Amino acid sequence: MRRRSLPLIAAALLVAGLLIATPAQAATGPALSASTLSAMTLTDNGSFPVVTGQRNAVEAAGAPLTVVRLNTIIAGGYDTRAICHPTDLRVTASVAGFCWTTTDDSTTTWYPQGITGSGDGVNGSVLYPPCDGCAGRKIVAVSWHGTNDALARVTFVDVANGTYRHVLLVEPDSASTRFHAVESHADGIMWYGNKLFLVSGGTRVVRVFDLTHFWQMSSTTSGAVGCTATICSAAYSGFALPEIGYYQFPDAAGCEPLRTNDPSAPTHPCFTSVSLDRSTVPDSLVTSEYDDQGPQGRILRWPLDASTAQLKPGADGLVRPSQGWTSPVFRMQGAVFTGGHGIISGLCPNGEPPVSNMPAGPNNEAVYHGFAKACLHKATISADGTLDVHYWTTAPLNSENVSYWPSSGELWLLNEFRGSTDTYVNPPKAYPGDRLVLALHCPALICS
Repeated sequence: MRRRSLPLIAAALLVAGLLIATPAQAATGPALSASTLSAMTLTDNGSFPVVTGQRNAVEAAGAPLTVVRLNTIIAGGYDTRAICHPTDLRVTASVAGFCWTTTDDSTTTWYPQGITGSGDGVNGSVLYPPCDGCAGRKIVAVSWHGTNDALARVTFVDVANGTYRHVLLVEPDSASTRFHAVESHADGIMWYGNKLFLVSGGTRVVRVFDLTHFWQMSSTTSGAVGCTATICSAAYSGFALPEIGYYQFPDAAGCEPLRTNDPSAPTHPCFTSVSLDRSTVPDSLVTSEYDDQGPQGRILRWPLDASTAQLKPGADGLVRPSQGWTSPVFRMQGAVFTGGHGIISGLCPNGEPPVSNMPAGPNNEAVYHGFAKACLHKATISADGTLDVHYWTTAPLNSENVSYWPSSGELWLLNEFRGSTDTYVNPPKAYPGDRLVLALHCPALICS
């Protein structure tokens, strides 16, 4: 989640529940015009042969690392735990999931953000072969950002065995150290074919990684990222995943979140979540935009090319969104669609039931004492192309991205809340962390 500091007077209004007008129980998201969508463009700028070439050069130079496949990553590592916190889901759909180790549950060094997995992978099957000849595995992947976004990692979880390992995200280069850390908020990830897409801020708004090509480090005792003549290390991680290319805006500028209700400007949308929609032709990468100033974040569909497992450019070499909306959900954290139905995570409407580890205001405010209550909202694309959205259920505090797996009918979600303190009461009250990874049985995103 991205938060902005508030002046003291604004914070006081926030406590009173007067500053932020929260989402209505039902609202409409207007569709973006064709001209608006056409003005939004991405380009790979020839990055794939350059970055992939740098990756191959690292290995050809005999750097002290080993190329491994995903089966090595998911073999062993840490153990997940059964669901150990309240889910705050008020649904009839069945719910499964897990907790992290006690260390990852409460760490202040890393924060989970994005979620995807094998259900988004090759051919949309839930089971993914982690190496040639390997049996298929059900795998969940979660992105995390480090302190001050200086590091980013992805965790791969073998669901059946309940084991997981962290992998640092790196970018190959021509420097003597061979590669450097990807600095990113790790806002969202999406698994498509054998590729992993990472969306975030900065100038490289969509980074792409090859899930058949990991690096095993020769040292796990160094906090450095890169190689010397004798060792390669990845900030104490045993493994790294090297980038193979990226997409950016043609002018190489950063994103521009909307600050007005005019959806025609600016043309550089921010990507704070990503998901896969296999119900469109071609398949679509769906991005959403977090905005803490009002219901104006954008949801965009970007075409994918199944033959390359990359974004699909037009005749001019630029990638444009095929469809988009301005979302009525405040502080949107994630959005996923299939067959005209969608689920959006974001701020709750005022008056919804209390959730765990959040001070309960007198009217169950969605924002109270600096805490933000998370909810899931159902969305339907109407006949006129607008987005009809209504509140569905509360969710774990600080819920983030969502992912839908058509072959299993699972809706995956996660949250980042690691604990906080209410300083508006005397003595201050501490609220413990409640990080969860959850899967709801919700075929076609139609469930209750």
